[in-house]
Amino acid sequence: MNHPPGFKLGILGGGQLARMLALASYPLGILPYIFAKNQTEPATQVSPYLFLGDVNDHNSLKNFLKNCDVVTFESEFLDAKLLDTLSKELNVRIYPSPSLMGQLQDRLTQKQILFKYKIPTAPYLEINTWADFQKIKNLSSQIVMKQRRFGYDGYGTFFIQASSDKSVWDEIQAKSPYGFIAESKIHFKRELALILARDQQGQVIDFPLVESKQTHARCDWVIGPVKHKKETQLRNKLKLFLKKIDYIGVIAFELFDTGKELLVNEIAPRVHNSGHYSLDALTLSQFQAHVMAVAGFKLPKPKLLSPFAMTNLLGLTSTGPYWNADWFNKNQNSHLHWYGKIENRKDRKMGHINTLDSKPQNALKKSLLARRKVSL
Repeated sequence: MNHPPGFKLGILGGGQLARMLALASYPLGILPYIFAKNQTEPATQVSPYLFLGDVNDHNSLKNFLKNCDVVTFESEFLDAKLLDTLSKELNVRIYPSPSLMGQLQDRLTQKQILFKYKIPTAPYLEINTWADFQKIKNLSSQIVMKQRRFGYDGYGTFFIQASSDKSVWDEIQAKSPYGFIAESKIHFKRELALILARDQQGQVIDFPLVESKQTHARCDWVIGPVKHKKETQLRNKLKLFLKKIDYIGVIAFELFDTGKELLVNEIAPRVHNSGHYSLDALTLSQFQAHVMAVAGFKLPKPKLLSPFAMTNLLGLTSTGPYWNADWFNKNQNSHLHWYGKIENRKDRKMGHINTLDSKPQNALKKSLLARRKVSL
């Protein structure tokens, strides 16, 4: 698809994902319009097309949408019904569609979709009451309780025993008004992730299977490409799944490798931390793919340039940060990506480092070394 100069891509959100989407827009001749809460967010530094407001405010959102040709988002935690209503009223396309976003942002309806399309995932129960909670023993002896909405980086996730009494239920319930699902705890060998992208013509492109390491429920590093004997089978199922739900854009699947099978843990209907390596290791980044897909371009297949590792830069203090520019200039296989966040604080994602090498494990060793050259 050809676009005239000045095609306007609206991005809901002003964080680092919006920033990287905006930067991927310019080479395509697309103008990134940013809807952010304040003018110090990362994406506001890379686009002059800035709208300030609350994403759940009807008037602010309407004013933004009517200025855009197509709209996407960096986080699925938005008011899906409001977006759906306004997109129809203003005849503005939003991808992925608000109705899909609404289903995938809720862990219960996300699970229901996975089961409906026979995507392998852990057994679950919907938990709203003490009576529901008493049924968790039917799943397994060890249980993961997940808040249905607004859970991320371990927030809203609780590991308990199936024999837990009412005091445990009362404690968990008090922490969330959104309800829960309970899952059998999966004993896995590795945590993996897989990103796919689907364009408006219906073509799905593949990104490499990667392994991720979580520390304190936050992504520490990613390496790839990796292999699994069930990888091709799962890819085919997921491609058919995207076709059936008519998904447009990039989508990430977080996986458990049990040794014998691959289970989908969660879905993120957007660009994802596990795909940041693509900025340097592939001929097409996940951000370019997402912008192209939602804007109507036909997606080219990405090619691997090198095995890779990505290490996250998480804040440790309230000072700094600083990095050894001379070291990075001399070690050009390690690429520093800084998010431009004004405030550094503990566990905040401040940036990441992509490192390329002949083998993923070699890349990881060098990327971890590079991370020590950054003071957080």
